[in-house]
Amino acid sequence: MIDVVPWGEHALSACIDGQQVAMLDFSPCGGEATLNMLFVKPPFRHRGVARALMREIQRRYAQVRWVNRGREWTRPTIRVARPVPAA
Repeated sequence: MIDVVPWGEHALSACIDGQQVAMLDFSPCGGEATLNMLFVKPPFRHRGVARALMREIQRRYAQVRWVNRGREWTRPTIRVARPVPAA
């Protein structure tokens, strides 16, 4: 189970079995938030961790803005998790 909890005033942390596996950093401004950074530790990618963080930030703020490589998204789309490849 993925637990999403606040990490200070401007960040969210995702934990699995008590271990921090991801972090989302944002800048709030009124009812809006700008995403600054989202990182998931490599062994925990493709398990829905980033999706859980994105759902929580979208739940908290009416408008979410994300600038990535010069492109800007408003209310970024949350994609369906890809299945984890068999080892």
